[in-house]
Amino acid sequence: MKYPIVKPFLPPLNNYTAHIASVFERNWLTNNGPCLQKLEQQLAGYFNVEHLLLVANGTLALQVAFAALNIDTNESGCVLTTPFSFAATASSLCFANLTPEFIDIDPETYNIDIAKASEAQLNKATAILGVHVFGNPCDVAGIERAAKQHNLKVIYDAAHAFASDIKNTDNDMTITSVLHKGDVATLSLHATKLFHSVEGGAIVFKHKADYLKAKQLINFGFDAQQYPEFVGINAKMSEVHAAMGLSVFEHLDHITSWRQQLSKRYTERLKAINTVQLQVWHCDGNNNGAYMPVVFESQTLLLKVQAALTEVGVQTRRYFFPSLSQVPAYGMRGDTPLANSLSERILCLPMFTDLTLDGVDEICDHLMTVLKANT
Repeated sequence: MKYPIVKPFLPPLNNYTAHIASVFERNWLTNNGPCLQKLEQQLAGYFNVEHLLLVANGTLALQVAFAALNIDTNESGCVLTTPFSFAATASSLCFANLTPEFIDIDPETYNIDIAKASEAQLNKATAILGVHVFGNPCDVAGIERAAKQHNLKVIYDAAHAFASDIKNTDNDMTITSVLHKGDVATLSLHATKLFHSVEGGAIVFKHKADYLKAKQLINFGFDAQQYPEFVGINAKMSEVHAAMGLSVFEHLDHITSWRQQLSKRYTERLKAINTVQLQVWHCDGNNNGAYMPVVFESQTLLLKVQAALTEVGVQTRRYFFPSLSQVPAYGMRGDTPLANSLSERILCLPMFTDLTLDGVDEICDHLMTVLKANT
């Protein structure tokens, strides 16, 4: 493909091998090594957070977050979440023996609309698991109000939200990372993400006690005496993966600024096409350039566009199809017509750091040509 849907950013090889050489010299490959410690410090400083924990991947980040917050101790085990997300959002809940209750979305932002949750659903739930879809901040104020009224924990699946910021409140104009929101926020550092460590994840905790418990959880529940105080798991990130994270981090300013320029160029070109819909960003947030979704009038048109773009070397992907509330394995709980409709009509265009502005223009030109031929 001339334009793949994603292309992982790779730092200069000598940059990475310098970090790997230090790993070989120490012969310390895992178990909280120096590369991991340094990367945790760098990311905590970047996000201006106190309690950041690196783990092996973004799915484990969610599972550890649930356990650290004791979500599974509630009798119902019910968690209100969005049907419009990657499979890991729902599968991590089910794998932890929790019950996803799907709440429909806002059709413009694509995020969970907590106002659509009934009193019965809110009263039954233990927690709210929101997703900052494509990096677009959720209605964090609305979710916080609902959580306080019903004594619910709030977890944010922020897999897409690296470098996604939001204004704090109407009275506080400072800008902070969306990772400051909720009791816990989790990141994916998978190779396809804006920032990556090949495979990896991170968890940001609001409360120190939850963070300290999670540090034990990711290492089999061992305490300082290496005694398994409670049931844990092996979710540790290796030094080899942390070394890649350190290498990529050195280029983070370029990655974030350039992807924002790509997103701006895409938006300028696509907003002129009246047959596609673009995601409406949170009014107090910034577009981090993680993805470039477009929505068509029908699934039939989407499939025609996808096939035609493939023929000219433009790879696209149906993020996220099908709606999770329509997957039997996840319980199919909740009435979510808006999410179901969106999942059938949304397509993501190529977005990666090596993409050029000329490349964006060529992709948009191809898309406009296909749409003219099919509408």
